[in-house]
Amino acid sequence: MLGFFIIFVYQNNKNMTTPIIDNLKKEPWIIGLHKYTNIYIVGGCVRDSLMNQSMKDIDLIVEGLSLNGVKDILNSYGNVDIVGQSFSVLKFKPIGYNGEAYDIAVPRIDIKTGDGHKGFEVKTEGIGVLEDLKRRDFTINSIAINIFTNEILDPFNGVEDIKNKIIRATDPSAFIEDPLRILRAVQFASRFRMNIEPTTLSLMKSHSHLIIKISSERILSEFDKIILKKGSTKIAFQVMWDSDLDKGLFFKKFINNDFTFLDNLDKVSFYYVLANLGNVNPYDFYKFNLKGDYHTAKALMLLDKNFDKLNYLSEEDLRWTIFKMLKVSTILLNVKIFPPKVIEVIKLMKTKVIPMQFGDIPVNGNDIISLFDVSDIRVGQIINQMYKDALMVKFNWKNKEKTILYIKKFIY
Repeated sequence: MLGFFIIFVYQNNKNMTTPIIDNLKKEPWIIGLHKYTNIYIVGGCVRDSLMNQSMKDIDLIVEGLSLNGVKDILNSYGNVDIVGQSFSVLKFKPIGYNGEAYDIAVPRIDIKTGDGHKGFEVKTEGIGVLEDLKRRDFTINSIAINIFTNEILDPFNGVEDIKNKIIRATDPSAFIEDPLRILRAVQFASRFRMNIEPTTLSLMKSHSHLIIKISSERILSEFDKIILKKGSTKIAFQVMWDSDLDKGLFFKKFINNDFTFLDNLDKVSFYYVLANLGNVNPYDFYKFNLKGDYHTAKALMLLDKNFDKLNYLSEEDLRWTIFKMLKVSTILLNVKIFPPKVIEVIKLMKTKVIPMQFGDIPVNGNDIISLFDVSDIRVGQIINQMYKDALMVKFNWKNKEKTILYIKKFIY
């Protein structure tokens, strides 16, 4: 797929030669568009390429045509969908192409008309690619490449900021236009291990209170990217503190600012720590404030219910508690903030030294009913005792015959 080629930079970053561009130049639909207009690769795919990271998709800007004009030309070459008329974006798949759809847009500027990410009017008539680059959030995303000349358009020195690992707002009004960009700065800093430029950080602090105007779904999406794209959670927490985004989210600062041991967290651990730093209930925060998914919310509820007592349980009670937690939510297997003794028990489970879930022992309720004259209530009690003792390795639980012999000893 074209999107996974790496772009190589030549001639002091003034021009680029790329497998992507070389391939695109040969595409009939690109040739058809180029008869009427300039075509640019823009945004995140350019940024990722300059950072030697793989790209999921390719974003293009077509300069000099209306959106309908672009659509009319592309209709002859494949499937075209307008995903947002007001945003001037097309999704295009050429005939016979099975990869990610191309995002194709015309240059635009956004005129603020109200609150939220939909509170603006889009203007495209007479707008060029340089004006479009100015409306983007950060300089690292305000870079374009002309497909046919290989020229880099970098009016805000984004290439230099990438080189120096700096996140800088393209325009001082960036965070007023869309406060989610404050969280996007956190996300980029965390993923790319970048520093926030001082003026940009000051702007973030000044407007951090506006984050409450952003929908839960958009906030959750940015947080999820930190985890899914292997961002540094330690950096994320630090930038939230430095930018006062913590205060914007929780109406107060984090309860502490020592994030030394909070790096590379899994999803459940990240949201658990985030909620605790904000001094709110993790389940309520994730499920109701962020509108998060059911499975993660359930894991957060279990973690919050049991976390404080895990260090004080006897070994037998600890193993049984972990076993019961995993029965409800197996994603707890990967929680990184568990105490060391819990992680050691989970390691024993993963390596099959002790059972991890009901069904691991080759004796079930039907076996017990057929072998022993016991009531239904007693069957449940026997199964629980069998697993409790197996968790303490009191018998060879992997062997059915030896398990049955062991059951006989404790029920008679």
